[in-house]
Amino acid sequence: MFKDKFVLVIAISTVLLLIGGFIFTSKTGSASSLNPNDKKLLEVVPDDYIKGNKNASVTFVEYLDFECEACAFYYPLVKQLAEEFKNEVRFVNRYFPLPGHQNGLPAALAVEAAGRQGKYWEMHNILLGNQKSWGEKQSPEPAIFESYAKQIGLNMDQFKKDVNSPAVRDRVNRDKDSGTKLGISGTPTFYLNGEKLPNPRSVEDLKKTIQAVILKAPKPSKIK
Repeated sequence: MFKDKFVLVIAISTVLLLIGGFIFTSKTGSASSLNPNDKKLLEVVPDDYIKGNKNASVTFVEYLDFECEACAFYYPLVKQLAEEFKNEVRFVNRYFPLPGHQNGLPAALAVEAAGRQGKYWEMHNILLGNQKSWGEKQSPEPAIFESYAKQIGLNMDQFKKDVNSPAVRDRVNRDKDSGTKLGISGTPTFYLNGEKLPNPRSVEDLKKTIQAVILKAPKPSKIK
């Protein structure tokens, strides 16, 4: 009897593991469809920050928190893809500072202030590339962001004014509000032509996904 019970327990455990593995694969291995109203939130608007072909028929949107370690981890991967697919895809960045990160919002404000001077990507790159130097601090340190602003050649008086302006905060909050409506709770969150993507395990996984969408999409206009 004991042997029979033991065999039954093993059988049940095996079934549960298989079911669990299937659920895990389903969650991480395929895109998640959005309803039409949510897809409208992902439509590109004139002041979105775009890298690549602005006229591309394939759009990759990333919601990120500059203090998020996972965002820093995926940063070189996305940067590589943006270069490789610069003619076929437009890569869009949107702010989503998380409440648990003390420097998430100040970093976003610093990046947006840099964007007002035409240097969004320069500040984006320097913050993610040096995240270990300023991230996870118990309180924001404006001097750190000001030092990066000087490095990329910003007008410092204008930068300090913009960082504290309602317009810059509203711009950051607009992105965050759209992300909240999409149900985003963590970063980075990726969307490809309106479909939510699982976080890729490698650059090759994401590359294959993008290539498949490019093959189905209309031929993009050339970069102007």
